[in-house]
Amino acid sequence: MTTTSDITDIATATATEVADVARDHYENVLAAIRRNPLQATGIAAGIGFALALLARGSRKSPVT
Repeated sequence: MTTTSDITDIATATATEVADVARDHYENVLAAIRRNPLQATGIAAGIGFALALLARGSRKSPVT
């Protein structure tokens, strides 16, 4: 039978593993940005532009 303590231990181990993987990915992204700062800036600008277009939506008035 699984106890509350067992579930807590499993959840803690899983959370630690997820945090480690996230930290590794974060460090990889930072290294890539440091290697190619201009490219990273261009990508960020492009993503921001695309998100702005999506957030703006359609502003055309409906045809009646």
